[in-house]
Amino acid sequence: MAGSYGVQQALLALILCSSFLLGANAFDFSLDSSSFTTDNMILLGGAHLTGSENGSLSLIPELPNNPQQASGVAYYHAPVRMLDPKTNKTASFSTKFTFHQIPESYNNSATDRRGDGMTFVFSSSSTWVGGAAGRLGILPLDQGNTMVKLFLVEYDTFQNSINRDPAFDHVGVDTMSAVSEVLEEVQSLGLNFWTGEQVWSWIEYNGTSKVLEVRVANSSSRPDSPLLQYTRDLVGVVNEQMWVGFSAGTGDAYSYYFIDSWEFEIFGLPAKKKSVSVGLIAGCVAGGVVMLVIIGLGVLYWIRKKRREAENVQAIEDFIQLSGMPDHFSYKQLSVATKSFSETSKLGEGGFGSVYKGILPSSGTAVAVKRVGAESRQGEREFLAEVSIISQLRHRNVVQLMGYCRDGRRLLLVYEYMPNGSLDRALLHPSSPEHVLSWERRMKILSGLASALHYLHEGWKQQVIHRDVKSSNVMLDDEFNAKLGDFGLDRLVDHSKHAETTMVAGTYGFIAPEAIGTGKFTDKTDVYAFGAVVLEIATGRKAFDSSRPEDEMSVVDMVWDRLKDGKLISVVDKRLDGKYEVVDLEVMLLLGLICSHPDPKARPSMRQVVQVLAGDAPVPPVPLCKPSLSFSSGGLAVTLRDLENTRSTSSASGTFTDRSSSTSASSFLPNSSSFFTPKQGR
Repeated sequence: MAGSYGVQQALLALILCSSFLLGANAFDFSLDSSSFTTDNMILLGGAHLTGSENGSLSLIPELPNNPQQASGVAYYHAPVRMLDPKTNKTASFSTKFTFHQIPESYNNSATDRRGDGMTFVFSSSSTWVGGAAGRLGILPLDQGNTMVKLFLVEYDTFQNSINRDPAFDHVGVDTMSAVSEVLEEVQSLGLNFWTGEQVWSWIEYNGTSKVLEVRVANSSSRPDSPLLQYTRDLVGVVNEQMWVGFSAGTGDAYSYYFIDSWEFEIFGLPAKKKSVSVGLIAGCVAGGVVMLVIIGLGVLYWIRKKRREAENVQAIEDFIQLSGMPDHFSYKQLSVATKSFSETSKLGEGGFGSVYKGILPSSGTAVAVKRVGAESRQGEREFLAEVSIISQLRHRNVVQLMGYCRDGRRLLLVYEYMPNGSLDRALLHPSSPEHVLSWERRMKILSGLASALHYLHEGWKQQVIHRDVKSSNVMLDDEFNAKLGDFGLDRLVDHSKHAETTMVAGTYGFIAPEAIGTGKFTDKTDVYAFGAVVLEIATGRKAFDSSRPEDEMSVVDMVWDRLKDGKLISVVDKRLDGKYEVVDLEVMLLLGLICSHPDPKARPSMRQVVQVLAGDAPVPPVPLCKPSLSFSSGGLAVTLRDLENTRSTSSASGTFTDRSSSTSASSFLPNSSSFFTPKQGR
């Protein structure tokens, strides 16, 4: 089989080589966060890879390097042919890429502290870097003193009045000037580029009709209608050979810009013609001989490579069988179960790709089927190895992996089906007032989620760092038991090793401060995200909501502000209509705050969290004001005992009295305070 596959690859190599000899008129490539390398990308200015040799493409220097007043440009290593000078015909192209931006104030209320924006760009020079700030890392400071040619689509996040920018995030088309020729705001699509969420963009240009279309979305589903449509002849704008890539610029405020995946295709030009001469004929003959040698070597290379790959896949499948991997389903079985993956069966988007409800014909069992997208960060071998380990996780509060399917390049995961959907949907969007989550169910969900994370961090032979804990990844079964799922971003760590993983992941509002600057994830970054979920459960609000007033966008900041003002209880979800225990609510809110402490050393472990919820340990002291990362143990702190002793005659008012004594923000009180069973006046 390996030999047959090698012959097919050899034929493909022959076709590609023939196209090269005759003058190819099409070119394409596809990259993701595991295939950006210093070999296929030219990195200029502050552009770099998040790993040492490969990783996500980052366009701005990261701390401790200075990200202010910075420019970064990354070009694909080979030029593309954009213009046929003999016919003055321009090429057609299409590109799709995903990106996300993390602003300087990712967890502060000063949301205007962010960078200027990024671009998708064609440049006539592979060494060109433009100005910072409003020049977006690519545009020249002095248009009249440069010979470079530029054509770009900007994704602008900062209003520069000199550039005639609108007040909101927008997409624009520029050539040599920072003043866009045409632009459209993205607010109408419910998008903000600076929230840390991943954004998908599609850019398509028809070289015949001269029409450019730009689409953006917060999911992988390509919108039917473009956000921006613009007719522009690129003759005179581009040279025959252009370099394609991305740029970004920052001013005094900054953001980190990451390109997560990139697909590009260019086509539509006639093959490049050359005059016939004796020298050319001789060169072609010599080149043909060399090419035959190369093809022969290529055939041998492909045969050996595919034989090794087949052996590797067989080895990993043998390992899966030995390790107790659940069922292997055929693609046909899962296609029938999900009605050919119809839109009516679609449940939503997960970490790897789309998720569908299915009914297994053989047993009638309801399952959730996740189709692993082509943009997955992992190769097939790594995927199978990780799935074989995750399938061994056994806990009542972890979504059970029932099986998988590997059919060619199609990879699918089969999970147990959760009839009550995700926590964020049940909490934030109940189907009716009668379906608002009760206080008892909220505490049950919180306790289950804590138990799941404790198991992942300490209860298995390897530590599992989830990296994307959020309410949409907490599923609810028919009895509203919480089950943590979506392990598309997790990593496994030996308990004997220091547990930290790299590559920026997670979701805005749940990302710990230290993960932004270092790109490293630990069990304490999971604890931070857990704290944000706790506050969502208590308040009935999203962890981050850009539609709210500036001082209420972050639920962590908002709750800390109310604590400082002596109005902690006022943040409770009003839909509960007073049907909750005040002391239990205080415990939940304080626990959420200490878990979301900016300093990871001050956060409790999930073992300690479970002890608090079980009544075996008190809530740690919580600072009255949200500390900075330099917060020390000498700062003013408030404990659950402080709340009990200083509560006013009306317990619902939640007013507190400042105390002169100070307590360590990371230590537990010596006395025991129960979460569920009030004691000593609770």
